[in-house]
Amino acid sequence: MKNKTLLITLLTGLLALASTYTFAQTSQDRQEKKTERRVAEADKQRMEDASDLRKDTKADAREAKADAKEAKRIEKEAAYAAKHAKRAAKMEARAQRNRTDADKQAKKAAKASAKSDSN
Repeated sequence: MKNKTLLITLLTGLLALASTYTFAQTSQDRQEKKTERRVAEADKQRMEDASDLRKDTKADAREAKADAKEAKRIEKEAAYAAKHAKRAAKMEARAQRNRTDADKQAKKAAKASAKSDSN
């Protein structure tokens, strides 16, 4: 009887020890799986964020390129307008000189005519 009780106690202890090890192993596996899942979710989120950032950066680059193109076009138009304004100013100055010279010649002709009439 003593042997039977001792044997049952021993078997119960071994069974408890084995189940404790198995339970601990299962808990550890669960923790590892949870950790791996969290890491995977974090990696997925980082990848999505990087993809969104890349898309936003491309969109910003396209906008900047369009703005630069528009600025260049406006600058060319301004340069063209300045060139024509300069040309117009030169022509106006030439026309003014021609009018002044014509007035001088008209005065000389009037003097000459008056002088020839008086003689």
